[in-house]
Amino acid sequence: MKSTWIRLAAISILSWTLAACHHTPTPMGKPEKLYDFDHKVHYEQTKFNDNHYFLSVRSDDYAHFTKQSVFLLRHSEKLCQGMNAQLTLQKGVQDFERLPTHPRAYQPDLQAEVKCVPK
Repeated sequence: MKSTWIRLAAISILSWTLAACHHTPTPMGKPEKLYDFDHKVHYEQTKFNDNHYFLSVRSDDYAHFTKQSVFLLRHSEKLCQGMNAQLTLQKGVQDFERLPTHPRAYQPDLQAEVKCVPK
């Protein structure tokens, strides 16, 4: 009976140790692929330092562009934690047409550089 409890405790400790080592942080300057469940957005985040980021929001469809744009603004604000988020759009801003007369071409990912500046 005692050996069963010892085995169970050893297995528990081993599993907790492995679970604690599961997440390794992404090195600075390397893109990290993430997913935001609230906005249903796939994106890549590259951290250069605590105040400088590059975000690339995956383009999936035209109707979803407003959610992607709002996500970009909210996530930038979250990254800067109380500082002002200064966004520089690199590419991916789509034209808005209510009733397009031709098929829309494939749009590139929405990409922005985020710098956190003091208020």
